[in-house]
Amino acid sequence: MKRNLGRIGIAVLGILAVASLLFGANQYRQAQAAQLAITGMQQRAMFSLISHVENIEGCLAKARAASTVGQQTSFLTATWSHAQAAAENLAQFGMASTDLTAIRQFVSRIGDYCLVLSQKLARGDSVTQAEWSELKRLETSTKDLAAALSDMGRQALSSGRRIGKASLASLFLGAPAVDDWLNDGFSELDTMTQSIPSPIYDGPFSEANQRAMALARPGTPIDMEAAKNIAGTFLRPGESFQSVRVEDCEGSIPSFLVTHKRPDGTEITTAVAKQGGYVVWCADSETPTSVPAAAVPEGQNLDRARQAAKDFLASKGFSSLVETGWRRPGAGSGRVVFNFVPEVTVGKGEDAEPCRLYPDLVKVEVSEADGKVISFDQRGYLTTNDHPSRILREPLVSKEEARAVLKKDLQVQGDGRLCVIPMLPTREVMAWEFNCKEGDDTYLVYINAMNGQEEAIFQVIESEEGSLTV
Repeated sequence: MKRNLGRIGIAVLGILAVASLLFGANQYRQAQAAQLAITGMQQRAMFSLISHVENIEGCLAKARAASTVGQQTSFLTATWSHAQAAAENLAQFGMASTDLTAIRQFVSRIGDYCLVLSQKLARGDSVTQAEWSELKRLETSTKDLAAALSDMGRQALSSGRRIGKASLASLFLGAPAVDDWLNDGFSELDTMTQSIPSPIYDGPFSEANQRAMALARPGTPIDMEAAKNIAGTFLRPGESFQSVRVEDCEGSIPSFLVTHKRPDGTEITTAVAKQGGYVVWCADSETPTSVPAAAVPEGQNLDRARQAAKDFLASKGFSSLVETGWRRPGAGSGRVVFNFVPEVTVGKGEDAEPCRLYPDLVKVEVSEADGKVISFDQRGYLTTNDHPSRILREPLVSKEEARAVLKKDLQVQGDGRLCVIPMLPTREVMAWEFNCKEGDDTYLVYINAMNGQEEAIFQVIESEEGSLTV
């Protein structure tokens, strides 16, 4: 009897050992798949970043060489578009020990400066010689940045290094989450861009306005412990983490930066405003779950993600927000970013008009595979919504009068819409927005609702990845 019990015990132990091996192998395969997904995403982001920075350099040179206002405007707006894309690529690098703020601000300021100049040309003003000289200086600095990035890319290709998380050993042996060489490379670039003087102008990313930006409704100051509690219940309430780190972040909105780290190395980072305890932005570095493309039709994935974004906003107390567009931050990313803005009523009775407040932007990023919210950003909303300096007056120019200002060749799609658009951080304009077509091209044209002048025009480029205005 004892012998039989011994045999049974050995058999049970053997079964448990085999089960443990199978479980471990499965966990390894899952970790490997997650690791490769992260690596692949960041490799694409790296080489896309190189391409966009090189295009910024090229567009700056073409803008300076262009002989007509139309060509100058085209190349300046193209620079702005590439700068936006480069900043998005940089956001995909979750560097553990390197701050990429200076690099992101550098490319953002170049794009912002070019957008300000293109708007100046669109109003019929001239770009001064000093401003062209400033573009030349920025072009030279961009050339240096492009060369440094290209060198990093060549190092990765020639040495076989992976851009992204380190080896799989990091998942089991506690190795550093990111290759040292990549940290060192970005650290050098960050130092280089910090030494580049910022252009002097009045735009959203100008140095003066980055310092001056303040909350529209500052609240009671909070401490680090309160910030930790707010961050812990915002994006993933109820989830347990390996560690929590709280740091000071003296950006445009002074905040506490709260980082919740998981055992696998992925993190949720949340910026909580020191005044009022508002969540400024939040991002989860965990790679979105991937599913076979045929499992759910693409349209259903998008609709599910959209509903998840709306449900998330509702759970955070947002009301009267309307979706204004969406985009995927890269082909095959499995993620989609939805833009929302408040819509209020201007006027009374028969003259009442719904009015969209475009500066008060709220962004929600969602995984298309499982509907999980990946990131949230309400910086625009916090700095402009319900600001005491904003007074919404009834338009002096009617919708019909504004429509008559449009170029005759444009075919207006649908009805005009009243909105507030940001021209500069210190200047907002109430305008009538018209969706127009000319041939196969689509444009958004904005006519000032107070004086009837054309304020801005953007071309809308639509694709499977969403829409882009340039």
